Amino acid sequence: MASAALILSLLIAVQLPYLRSLSLQSSSYSPLENQEKDNIGQLEEWISLNVKHYNRKRAASLKWMQESVRNRKQQVPSSSSLDPRLRNAELNKILISVNQEGIGNFKTIKEALASIPVYNKRRVILDIKPGVYREKINIPRSLPFVTFRGDSSDPPRITGNDTAAAAGTDGRPLKTFQSATVSVDADYFVAINVIFENTAAHVVGSVGEQAVALRISGNKAAFYDCSFYGSQDTLYDHKGLHYFNNCFVQGSVDFIFGYGRSLYEVSSSFLNSHILLPHRTSSTY
Repeated sequence: MASAALILSLLIAVQLPYLRSLSLQSSSYSPLENQEKDNIGQLEEWISLNVKHYNRKRAASLKWMQESVRNRKQQVPSSSSLDPRLRNAELNKILISVNQEGIGNFKTIKEALASIPVYNKRRVILDIKPGVYREKINIPRSLPFVTFRGDSSDPPRITGNDTAAAAGTDGRPLKTFQSATVSVDADYFVAINVIFENTAAHVVGSVGEQAVALRISGNKAAFYDCSFYGSQDTLYDHKGLHYFNNCFVQGSVDFIFGYGRSLYEVSSSFLNSHILLPHRTSSTY
């Protein structure tokens, strides 16, 4: 009500000279003076009602904001920024050893992957011992949360030599997509201290010489201290969110390409010729 009184005082102060002049005039003008008094009374009532309405709205707004803040603190856990599927998977890890000498659980990477239940919900770490693994590997969408982990002093090398023009099991050309030595369609893939390689040579002027070392099509993948060796189209950063930290990439023609939304960080090296940077059909991220 203090606001109403202030506004009313200002309005009355502005009209006082006029009202005083009316009072000095003859009594024949008294009806007009009475009308002005009525108008002032109506104005005061109008101001009072509007100030009350404003105060009610302001009180309601403050109450709503206070309740929103209180509910937000109660409903949003401190770990809400983490992917719940990933958080739960990391709490239940499984370790599988891969050793070509037969000392581990499996001799090949393919055998180890075949032992993982489909639609697995736990982080499965394949501890791959040093050696050259001549395998063509695909990790399907039904095998999320897989990790390839090698020895930092002697990382395992997964190698192949398929090209886009090479014939597949059905006799048809593999094309670039299927030429990869390692292809990952599953989400939440991680690789640490691993070498991915495609040894097919690039012949200048030849058609179908694309030879991918790694194709990553799953979402939320990460690579740490990995190396990618190839010639043409070495790293197929196909699609999804990917993170590369302290990785080495070698190639001669368009050796990083695709539509992935990826971050290459900390001493990631790119050798030979040029990079065809991952591109997208939309500017929305």
